[in-house]
Amino acid sequence: MWLFSKNKKKYFDSIEWLSENSIHLKDPTECKLQDFEFLRKTLRNKRIVWIGENGHNIREHNIMKSKIIEFLHKEMNFKVLSFESGLVECFSSNYLKNSWTPTQLLTNSIYSLWATKENIPLFDLIKDSDLNLTGIDINPSSNREVFLKFVNSNEGLLPKEILKEIEHIESSVFEWYYKIGQYKAKRKKVPTEIVNDFNNFKKKASKLINNLEVYLNDQSKLYSKNQEISFQFKIISRCLKNRLYFIDHFDNNYRTYKKMREVMMKENLEWICNELYPNEKIIVWAHNLHIFKNYKTFTGFEPLGSIVSEKIKEESYYLGLFMYKGETMTDTGQPYKVSRAPKKSLEDYMHQVQSPTLFTDFLQIDEVPENKWIFNKTIFLESGTMQTLFKPRKQLDGVLFIEDISCPEYLKLNKKNV
Repeated sequence: MWLFSKNKKKYFDSIEWLSENSIHLKDPTECKLQDFEFLRKTLRNKRIVWIGENGHNIREHNIMKSKIIEFLHKEMNFKVLSFESGLVECFSSNYLKNSWTPTQLLTNSIYSLWATKENIPLFDLIKDSDLNLTGIDINPSSNREVFLKFVNSNEGLLPKEILKEIEHIESSVFEWYYKIGQYKAKRKKVPTEIVNDFNNFKKKASKLINNLEVYLNDQSKLYSKNQEISFQFKIISRCLKNRLYFIDHFDNNYRTYKKMREVMMKENLEWICNELYPNEKIIVWAHNLHIFKNYKTFTGFEPLGSIVSEKIKEESYYLGLFMYKGETMTDTGQPYKVSRAPKKSLEDYMHQVQSPTLFTDFLQIDEVPENKWIFNKTIFLESGTMQTLFKPRKQLDGVLFIEDISCPEYLKLNKKNV
């Protein structure tokens, strides 16, 4: 009985400590821009802010992230938003945004997982401000017309024969994406004749893209005194490099491709941070499992946040988002309820504080008996269902916890968005 009482006291002491050392916020729908003033101090020395999510299909996460991004842009001069979506489509859309509505900008750039009504205000902000949209992923996230429209919008920038070669690459990439993707989606073996045809295409495409890159890089140097034109040559070249990354690895087995995708996203993000926007403050939007900063599984998988350079890590603040209860859905649209969090899990501790939304900064705290769970192995529910062990302080600099979550309201997408 004495031991039970002692353990119970430790548990409640931990909850009391957490409550006293956290920022208590309203429900995400009620939060105003001024509610995020605490971020000035938390992020005062950080150039890169990673904002995670414990699932892609969470209404309240979308709302909260959009409001935080608005604060970071308007109040702290963050100028770049890098989404976990196709670099090609996001960059292209950013250059075409003046001719689109916020909804068109959203649907032509990022993955349809985030094509929700809750994210329209964010894309309204991107459209009407100097917040630049970029992507970090090598997978196509919308359709081939987006990149082609961007390339063709620069009249006279590229000769017709170069435009024709780029159009051929784009058409072929999407054709093969769908042709092989239908087998991969069903986890079926791709027929040998299709594999052989794809390998032949890869050889020809690789040679063509490499030649295009040489041409574009030479043009970028030639126009080095005209920053705007030089910048566009660099972007087109990087977009084609991403197409090459994609076709080189798309047909790998799932585990190999998963690892390679993180490496390619890391290369894209470092290029954005170090070459494209070396003097700008950057926000990264991605799943929690992509942003963990010291993570490695027994299979050798390491996420983007763990493999970026030490320089980028030092400039970064890693913010994970979690939830306690409610309903969300899988990436294929199947609804499910968040599981009950086990006692002394991250979700349980934060739930016991009894705040609609709670922010806790791990970076500036010292270890004391009341917060040992933050420094030790603690359970969290991956996607709200799978019990997973991690050391919170080792993987994240802070946590934003939302008590109640729900499914987002998805937009009705037209097949032809451009």
